[in-house]
Amino acid sequence: MLRKASVLLGLAVLLSLLFPVKPLLEGSGIDPQGWRLPVVDLAALCAVLAIPPAWFLFRDARLAARIPRWSVWVVLLALCSLLFLLLHVSWSADLFVAWVAAALADGLLPAWISQHALVDTIELAARLGVLVSLVGVLVHLETEHYENATPEPQPQPRRRRSRK
Repeated sequence: MLRKASVLLGLAVLLSLLFPVKPLLEGSGIDPQGWRLPVVDLAALCAVLAIPPAWFLFRDARLAARIPRWSVWVVLLALCSLLFLLLHVSWSADLFVAWVAAALADGLLPAWISQHALVDTIELAARLGVLVSLVGVLVHLETEHYENATPEPQPQPRRRRSRK
């Protein structure tokens, strides 16, 4: 169940990354950073809205029966998808930025790294992780076993004609 949910969530996040919402808003004169939703960011809202198309892709490709039982790619996909979504939920993003600020103040991180650059880098790593791990999952899908499939016909051996 968790592997199916992680692949579905990864598909939704990947589909949401394909929506050019931020450039469309900027092109229409709306500031995407000023358009804050109460709990989730615009990217997380796009990921939630991408769940129905991801579900249709999931069902059409019969991925539930084809996902391997255990794979590093499935685990990596779940982690990257959750990291991406947590960076776009307001309370967890604020908590992460506060942790980064405290780590910079305590000297745990180098001083040349800024808070926003580190958060943007981690978000980019999560996006790339979703892309790479979803490709890894799709490449390592198992073949479907059909119970009602007819066996392939075997070629008949040729008989030699005898000479009289």
